[in-house]
Amino acid sequence: MRDIAKEAGVSVSAVSLALRNSPKVSKKRRDEITKIAERMGYVKDGRISELMEHLRTNRTDRKFSKLAVLIPEITKAQLTTYPVPHKLMSGMEAQAHDSGYELDVFYLPELKASPKRLRNILISRGIQGVIAMPWVSGVGTLDLEIEAFCISTAGYSIIDPMVNRACTNYLQMMDELIEQACRLGYKRIGFVMTYPRGGIGHKLFASSFLYYTSLIEESRRIPILPKSEISPKNIQSWMKEYEPDVVISDGSVYNIMVQLGYKIPEDLGFAALDTAKGPDDASGVDHRHEIVGREAFKLVLSDLALNTKGVPESPKVVLVDSHYQTGSTLRRVGRTLDVRIRAATYHDSDGGITLVK
Repeated sequence: MRDIAKEAGVSVSAVSLALRNSPKVSKKRRDEITKIAERMGYVKDGRISELMEHLRTNRTDRKFSKLAVLIPEITKAQLTTYPVPHKLMSGMEAQAHDSGYELDVFYLPELKASPKRLRNILISRGIQGVIAMPWVSGVGTLDLEIEAFCISTAGYSIIDPMVNRACTNYLQMMDELIEQACRLGYKRIGFVMTYPRGGIGHKLFASSFLYYTSLIEESRRIPILPKSEISPKNIQSWMKEYEPDVVISDGSVYNIMVQLGYKIPEDLGFAALDTAKGPDDASGVDHRHEIVGREAFKLVLSDLALNTKGVPESPKVVLVDSHYQTGSTLRRVGRTLDVRIRAATYHDSDGGITLVK
């Protein structure tokens, strides 16, 4: 534009106005500048023109770019009753605000659209980026032709198609829970698995726990009680047979323990796999779902910047570290046990952590 302005003997802003056919420049001058631009081989970049038009619009009148959030299984009214997707959504909304985007949320049970119609709806609204929420019931698939979209998901729930995903670090969080129990002197750690078989979360939690059991004497090893066997009767039998002094699980199992008459933490320690699922003031790990939601949003932004759509050739996994949260369901019951879970650390007898080089 500078070269055109120099040739025409006008300012760069006058050239810009003329090429946009603005009435602020006389028709005669517009025609002169347009001819010079054509002679010099000027070609308008549609994307830059669209962006500049967006920036010139009054802020209150702007139409912000949108990303779609697809929520399977649950309705809008049910969202607040499911803490994980509710927190994920909070993180996505915060990141959308920071990035200058809006979210178009689709509750699939309410929409009741075929995959083809859903695709057409997204395209008709000019949406290029999609974030798929996890299934609340376990693992599942996303029935959508995604070739036209930049897409990511949160968590390991969606197993088909394999897209970029942001997840909490399940292996690290189980390591943290076991180490904290050992630090407080618990000797018989039991684990009630509330994740369904086949999911990555199930495998990673089990891997960490089974590695821990390989480090201790056989007499202290307690088998995992699987999700399929969770009931008051089975938990009572499992407790009686193996006598754990601390149980790692989630809020639903905590409630059963209380119903069975266990006083926590006086009779039994309890470590929560996810403090978002209760109980209130639980000792356990915060999955930081809001940050996971933010990272899932950023994965789509990255693909939009690179114009990378469809199923990625090499799907990326962004891991968000959890945070241990001190609560009222664990207490010190004895001297710290020296059990190495993570290769880089072990616990001293005084409860400190020493790096292993």
